[in-house]
Amino acid sequence: MATRSVPQPPFSAELLADLHADNVSPELREQLWPAVRRDGDALRFVHALDDVSAELRALGRSDRIIHAMPDDIAARLEEFVDGFDLNEEPTEAGATIYQLPVFAQPENAEGTAVSKPPAAPISLDDRRRGRLRYLTAAAAAVAVVACASIALTAVRGTDSAPVAQPTSDVAQFGDELNAPAMLSALGRNDATGLLSNPAARERCVRANGLDRTILGSNNIRYQDRDAVLILLTGPRSPKITALVVGTGCTTADPQRLTVQDIG
Repeated sequence: MATRSVPQPPFSAELLADLHADNVSPELREQLWPAVRRDGDALRFVHALDDVSAELRALGRSDRIIHAMPDDIAARLEEFVDGFDLNEEPTEAGATIYQLPVFAQPENAEGTAVSKPPAAPISLDDRRRGRLRYLTAAAAAVAVVACASIALTAVRGTDSAPVAQPTSDVAQFGDELNAPAMLSALGRNDATGLLSNPAARERCVRANGLDRTILGSNNIRYQDRDAVLILLTGPRSPKITALVVGTGCTTADPQRLTVQDIG
C-alpha cells in the first residue's frame, strides 16, 4: 500500500520553523526530524533557532533588563498579528503551499479500483499561525533588544542630568539605525508621498534587490535628509531587515541609503 511521502530537502524556512515550534502533527514530526538531522543546511537553521530561543531566555533572566516591554510596543505587536486575516487564501507570488502527492489507487482482483476515504485536509490556519508566530517572535526579539538598550541607558545615565529632547513626528537618525527605530515602523505603513502606495513600496524593495515581505514603513530623517524606513522579513528567520531609501525610490532609481539586519 502506498504511503504519503515526507517532504525532502531543501526544506522551506516556514516548515522548519513549524517543526522547531512543534507546530506539526506528531506523525509528520517523527518522519521529518530524521530527514532534517541528515541535512546540514536544515540542521544549521534549526540550531540558529535554538540559539535565538536561548538568547531570549537569557535576556529574560538578566539583571540588566529592568524594564518590561513598553505597553505601546506590546499593543503594536498584538495589533500587527491581529491584522492578519487567517481565512484569506494566499494570493501573492511565492506564497508557500504544501501540495499533497497523488498516488494511483490499487486494484482488486476484478480490476476495480479500491475506494479509499479521502485523507483529512491539512489546515492552512495552522501554517499561517506558524508564520505569524515567526514574525511575532522576530519582533519580540527586537523588542527585547530595545528594552535592554533602555535599561543600559538608564543605568549608565544615573549620574547625568536629564536633557530635554526635541519633539518631532519624524524619527531622526545619524549613520546607524537601532532596534527601537525599527520597531517604530513595525505593523505600520505611514510613509507619505510616492511610497505611500503599497505597489510603489514593493517596486522600490525589488529595485533594491530584495524580494521580501514588507512588515511596515515610516517616514524618517536619515543623515539630515528625508527618507523612508521599510521593514522586511530577513534573509532567514528570525532576522528582520531595515531598508532605508530616499523618498523618490522607483524601479529606475532605487535611492538606497542603507540596509541593516537585526536579530
